Amino acid sequence: MFMEYMEHNNQKHRVVCSLCKSISMLADVSQVTEQFKIDNVLAYLSNRYEISPTQSVSAIVVRDNSRQLDEFRWGLMPFWGKNSVCMDSRSITDKKIYKLILKKQRCVIPCSGFYVTKTEKKETQWIKFTMNTGTFGIAGLYDVWRSSFDGEELRTCTMLMTEANSLVAPYQEQMPSILEPDEVDQWLQPESKNPFTLSKLLRPMDSLRMRAYTLASAEDKYEAPSDFDYPHPELV
Repeated sequence: MFMEYMEHNNQKHRVVCSLCKSISMLADVSQVTEQFKIDNVLAYLSNRYEISPTQSVSAIVVRDNSRQLDEFRWGLMPFWGKNSVCMDSRSITDKKIYKLILKKQRCVIPCSGFYVTKTEKKETQWIKFTMNTGTFGIAGLYDVWRSSFDGEELRTCTMLMTEANSLVAPYQEQMPSILEPDEVDQWLQPESKNPFTLSKLLRPMDSLRMRAYTLASAEDKYEAPSDFDYPHPELV
């Protein structure tokens, strides 16, 4: 978890944001291209059972009226601030700089599932969450800037977190903001610039449309889900 502060009625309130430990991406490029209506594939990283913060992820952005799939570093590193792997959606309408990014630099991170952990009696348990429909998109923000040191272009992104649903809540307070197919279109639409309208898309996914799997060990992240399938509600 990490903490930040947001202002409400001129008073600062502490915001605790739960981190998404890692995600997986198993769909091939043709499936992602069709599902998310991609116009141009610039880079795609597939068959990855675990993608951790600071590693490269594939993300969808709109540039020059073209929906593009490109490679980004997971962990927003804007020129004006510190690195952010996950961002609390409650804070994006309270800070001016976040509002600016929200208006122009939105992305969608396609994935097959996400992982969280829970530690009890010094033992860490890994839990994987997936959607019943397969591959899904997580709302995110991105930034692109060029290093003054070596001129290298740095593309980074972060995923937006929202309140956890009943399936995720036993393990942590927040979960990634999963978008419905029509919401992906709204989120990526360049004409959509109202921060408060956009923030309404960032809500918990219906837990009945998701599944959870317990992993006997961290190595099970590299096995097929059927090998460790303990779906909700047996898990909770």
